[in-house]
Amino acid sequence: MSTREITAKDVKATEKNRVRYSSKHIKHLPPGTITEFVWKDYCPLGFRLVQELEDINHAEYLKSVCNDETLRKLSTGKVGNMFLLCKDDRFLIKILRKSEIKVILEMLPGYYQHIHKYRSTLLSKNYGAHSLKPVGGVKTYFVVMSNILQSDVFMNKVYDLKGSSQGRTNKKIKVRDKTILKDIDLDFHFYVDSLARHRLLKQTKLDCELLEDEGIMDYSLMLGLQVKGSTDGLIPVYDSFTSLGSVDSSKFMKTATNSPDSSSTMYSCTPSRDSIDSEDSVNVQSVASMCPSPAPTNASDSPQGSIVYKTTPTNIFQNSSSTNFGMRIPGRARRVERGESLGSVVGKNVKGGGEEWYDVILYLGIIDIFQDYGVRKRIEHCYKSIQHSSKTISAVHPKIYSSRFQDFVSQIFLPDEDLSN
Repeated sequence: MSTREITAKDVKATEKNRVRYSSKHIKHLPPGTITEFVWKDYCPLGFRLVQELEDINHAEYLKSVCNDETLRKLSTGKVGNMFLLCKDDRFLIKILRKSEIKVILEMLPGYYQHIHKYRSTLLSKNYGAHSLKPVGGVKTYFVVMSNILQSDVFMNKVYDLKGSSQGRTNKKIKVRDKTILKDIDLDFHFYVDSLARHRLLKQTKLDCELLEDEGIMDYSLMLGLQVKGSTDGLIPVYDSFTSLGSVDSSKFMKTATNSPDSSSTMYSCTPSRDSIDSEDSVNVQSVASMCPSPAPTNASDSPQGSIVYKTTPTNIFQNSSSTNFGMRIPGRARRVERGESLGSVVGKNVKGGGEEWYDVILYLGIIDIFQDYGVRKRIEHCYKSIQHSSKTISAVHPKIYSSRFQDFVSQIFLPDEDLSN
């Protein structure tokens, strides 16, 4: 199917409008507060095409994004701040630098062609680039993105992963009371169906190739981890010290979707996707039939006598309005020892000789795709490479970043032969 191309003229186009707080909201503002703003849309036609591709109604988009809540948060926020909209959590808003808005606009023609061709892309969707300027005040630039992880599903942990260790400690960044963990905090390897892993790595490669061609680096893998049967913290589903008889199966059959603590979770999925590319299509029933119903395997067949359960990868590639590739990938998580670097994490088990496993559902996508390797990042690279190994810093050339990112994804997502047989 042919697509409309976004031209250089489209990219340069802008629209301006005057907006103001509603009369109801104005009553509660302190005296002297600026209530009128200039709202500017960048490349409105180009982003309208993205919205149409994702089944986003433009009128509803404007109603959700341009309101009192957005005006208030943007007028008091700082660069790097991001927030969800209370009344419509399909959208995630992030305040950016002017230079980052420029990067988004420059890559928009290629980006649109990519997400149109590869409907299973893991890239977050950019629905709009805007600026807001209080009358007589300072202009704030921001992007409206897809909300990758589901807000109505309890997430035990949420990670922002770059594949580098330097500076990737947990700085207590929170969204809706959920702490976003970093690379150095990751202490799991994830085992998924071998076909799911193949498609995941293939799509990651395709997406990284686009970002590399566009000169983009410093992006992240947003990974949400939901442990089956847990609504808070992490409950071991099985480990080497647990006998089959001691596991209360009814306890773990409950889904975290019904968690009373769903208000503390974040992110929702985007519309449906097709296959990973136009050449590869997968029959959903054939994928589901690859695995039998959950059943315990012989303990002697698992490492160190661990009791394991097979998880059916049903609906991994389901094409519906409520799921897409990257959403709800079933698998198993094995606890590994945290290390000082990415390399030391690989291959280690928890202390004590036992293996700790969890049945999990994974939600993931590639975010923060608006940083080029410009002067600021080149200077950062020179400065940090003097103090640290260039293999551990995030400010590197897009080609190097892409290769390292793909290697990292292949290291933390491993094939689970039990799920494939």
